[in-house]
Amino acid sequence: MRLLLLTLAALSAIGCGSHHRAARMQRPALPPMMQQQVLNAVHAGDGNLRVQRLRERLTADSRDVNARLELASEYAAMGFPELELEHCRIAVERFPESAAAVERLAKSLRKNGSPQEAAKVLSGLVAQQQKPAVETLSWAGILFDEADRLGDGEAMHRRALALDARRDYLHNNLGYNLLLQERYPEAAASFRRALELNRSSTTARNNLGRTLMRMSAADAVSQFQRAADPAIAHNNVAAALYEKGDLEGARKELEAALAIRRDLPQILENLRLVAVADGKPIVMPPPRPGLWQSVSHAFKVAFGTPDVRQQTGTAEAAR
Repeated sequence: MRLLLLTLAALSAIGCGSHHRAARMQRPALPPMMQQQVLNAVHAGDGNLRVQRLRERLTADSRDVNARLELASEYAAMGFPELELEHCRIAVERFPESAAAVERLAKSLRKNGSPQEAAKVLSGLVAQQQKPAVETLSWAGILFDEADRLGDGEAMHRRALALDARRDYLHNNLGYNLLLQERYPEAAASFRRALELNRSSTTARNNLGRTLMRMSAADAVSQFQRAADPAIAHNNVAAALYEKGDLEGARKELEAALAIRRDLPQILENLRLVAVADGKPIVMPPPRPGLWQSVSHAFKVAFGTPDVRQQTGTAEAAR
């Protein structure tokens, strides 16, 4: 099990960058015949005006790809993934040149099916299309990567870049594929190119940090610190050390992170995972003094406050 990598988006109580949906009650299991009746009713839009209107749009114009994709999204929101996937497949079959339809199908297969099936479908579409879109090639590469077909994934990522080398996320995706293949210098070059195109990409910078961790720990820390605050930088270095099997180093980095910040439960969860792996108890480090505490302490030392003078020796003065 890997430790959690954090980005700036995770700072404000998992605020921006995360979308929480209200938990839905699980549908009770029904006999097959009744289940089919329920699906038929949902498909027809019984009780849902938006589904009815979308189906009316499709009846009026069966080539309205946007209406079909919106209908798929509506079924997904209602909790019927089989209907969502059915309409995504129909959309791609009827509009194979539609990048939006291909991307929607890829996401549905990824969520509801398996990476192997999704990669197979998308690679088939790529083979059929004379000029596959960048998005199609990119999604095919991602799904090949998730299916552990890294050679095929690399080929798709490189084809996408051949069509448009100005998109930073395409360089990041190729870099991640190369990272999975343990081709670290090439991966680092791809992540650096992504950052040249988009210096604010925390994903590429964190990926570069993970890659450099296998090459140079000092460079990795520097990259992580550019992408996040010091606590998150220590956490991400810990994640990289953990993957290398350095449990002691990972524990020290997580303790350093917790000494700076204790309001991120992901860091504590990472420390718990390390404790499970090394069998040692969790010891919470004392918090580091804040800025005002540090200024106050320096003020007392400078003006010789008695209680501080008694605690300050040559080692403290030499810092």
